[in-house]
Amino acid sequence: MNRVYKIITFVTISFALSALAFYLKSDFVNKFAENLISLLTTLLAINIASSTLIAAKLSEIKAKTGYHFNKTRTNLKASFYEQIILIAIAFVVVMIGESCVLISKINSDYFEIGVNSILFFTFINYLDIIRDIGKSLFDLLDFGDPE
Repeated sequence: MNRVYKIITFVTISFALSALAFYLKSDFVNKFAENLISLLTTLLAINIASSTLIAAKLSEIKAKTGYHFNKTRTNLKASFYEQIILIAIAFVVVMIGESCVLISKINSDYFEIGVNSILFFTFINYLDIIRDIGKSLFDLLDFGDPE
């Protein structure tokens, strides 16, 4: 799926989840936001371990085939930067979402839906990164195995 289509899909899903939680008067998002930074940081640690396995397997394949995997290494690095940026966005958005000053100055309904949409977006995007790294890991582990 094209990256732009992914982002549009993630934004749409995030907004729909946020609007649903708002109209259902669900407290889930507040509880979710309380643990989001810890969750994303833990997932980053897991992704680092998974990426280390990927890098080891790529080195093994490189030794056998001579292929350099420059694009793959670039994508792994970009994935780390993206994860760190998502954690930073979540951190700032949680802080803004708790701001009494902003809540009093902005229509609180739209503010709540907007903040929650961004938090859902960061989480959904993170899940996609996990899916991508996991898929890569299993593809590499199966490399060279007869079907």
